[in-house]
Amino acid sequence: MTANDHERRLMPGDATRRYLAALRERGPLDVRWDRAPTRHKRYPEAARVTLPWRTAEPSPEPSPEILAGALLRELLGFDRLVWLHQLDEECAAAGGAPMLVLGRPAPSGGALYPIEAYVALAGGLYHYDPVHHVLELVRGGDHRPVLGLPQAGGVLVLTAVFWRSMFKYGDFGYRLMCQETGVLLAQAQAAGARLEIGVRAHLGLRDADLECVLGLDGRREAVMAALSLTFPCRDDGPGEPVHGDRARPSSPPPLPLIGGPAALLHRSTATTGEPGPLPEPPLAPGHRHPLGDPAPVPVTRPSRTSPPAGYRPVALPLADLAAVLAAAGPPHPGDLPEATLTTYLLAQRVDGLPPAAYRHHPATRTLTRVGPPDAPPGPLHANTRAALRTAAAVLIAVGDPLAAVEQVGDRWYRLQQIAAGAAAHRAALAAFALGRAARIHSDGANDATDHVLGLAGTPFRSLSFLLLGTPLTRGPSLVRDLTSQGGDHSPARAPATNPCFSGLTPTS
Repeated sequence: MTANDHERRLMPGDATRRYLAALRERGPLDVRWDRAPTRHKRYPEAARVTLPWRTAEPSPEPSPEILAGALLRELLGFDRLVWLHQLDEECAAAGGAPMLVLGRPAPSGGALYPIEAYVALAGGLYHYDPVHHVLELVRGGDHRPVLGLPQAGGVLVLTAVFWRSMFKYGDFGYRLMCQETGVLLAQAQAAGARLEIGVRAHLGLRDADLECVLGLDGRREAVMAALSLTFPCRDDGPGEPVHGDRARPSSPPPLPLIGGPAALLHRSTATTGEPGPLPEPPLAPGHRHPLGDPAPVPVTRPSRTSPPAGYRPVALPLADLAAVLAAAGPPHPGDLPEATLTTYLLAQRVDGLPPAAYRHHPATRTLTRVGPPDAPPGPLHANTRAALRTAAAVLIAVGDPLAAVEQVGDRWYRLQQIAAGAAAHRAALAAFALGRAARIHSDGANDATDHVLGLAGTPFRSLSFLLLGTPLTRGPSLVRDLTSQGGDHSPARAPATNPCFSGLTPTS
């Protein structure tokens, strides 16, 4: 019996079960940095559309290419200068000289950035090169109808370059790439609202069809999600599809996805379908604590403060927590059912809320206590343990990784992880707008956390782990925004009341 014959005999959910078992049994990382690939790709022989880094005077009617470029820069571009202090695993100074590095708008596991972006417009199908901030023509002609979203002014496709994350994290890297896709969907919706671009996520398309149009084989780089874009400028919309020659492959080509549980899981995600009603975690008895009215979240450029060295050990206002919890809640991207995720909370320092583990009820804006205020005993990385000591609260997305395998097969794992990444990032963006800081610690979603939340013995598992608190100290900012707002060329500034910009807040 061949490996393909064996895979055909798998029942829905089998690949997910094998993958989850492999993650529980994985050992310490054995990273071969000499095998690390580049963190971006290029089509060196392709024609290019140069995008403006900044515009002194806003155009009365910018082109779709310029608007798409502005959106792509707020997804994957190099838009910040970060003065980064070298820290050890305990978040103490490592003794090395500080480094000035280029930062990106959205977080990535290990700062490896395995997600690439392609955009189909009337003039062609392009790849976004974030290093040079240009669109590279992958294929001429109008491919918007071929990509399955014929009414869109533009189609943005997010793909994963597997080896870019998995050379370091192995099979665990697949989970990180799924969540990072969700992070970028949330970032796209926030940036699109600021740029007046309509953005809608689509997670149920046929990946193989999109990969064929993009010239990808699905083994080295594969489609994860697509977004339809509606531009404020005039666009007659796509007519009959026009096909052009495909550009030569990127150089150097990525390495293929190696065999193993992650490869089996990804190959099993070809099934698409609509998940039906989903179960929610069992209700915990007891008094519900009201959250009250959430603090108003200022409209700012979607950005984040992700401190590697922890937080000031001060209490978080309950209204701020309510606003962050509301941002993390439904609706989920791609029309997923509301019960895809349930948000739990470890409250450590919140005004008016006793320290404890809670479940959030978004419809009534209340919390139900589910356990004592015990931090997960492990296994946690040293930097997570250090940051957890000073964080005000931890937001944890919870879901059943097998809830919808009968309807959508093993693709459900990807969909749920995308939803978890989007929820965590929406919460982080709200925290930043309120002058707080937040950082995702993926190692915190584990069996020990499930036990603290009272989920042991149920099919529900923790999916993400977002630490939330107040930036450490005050002083000049260590992060400078490279995007000019207005006609001058000075760094953009956030409101003076935002401590994220008045504090020493190293950002990854």
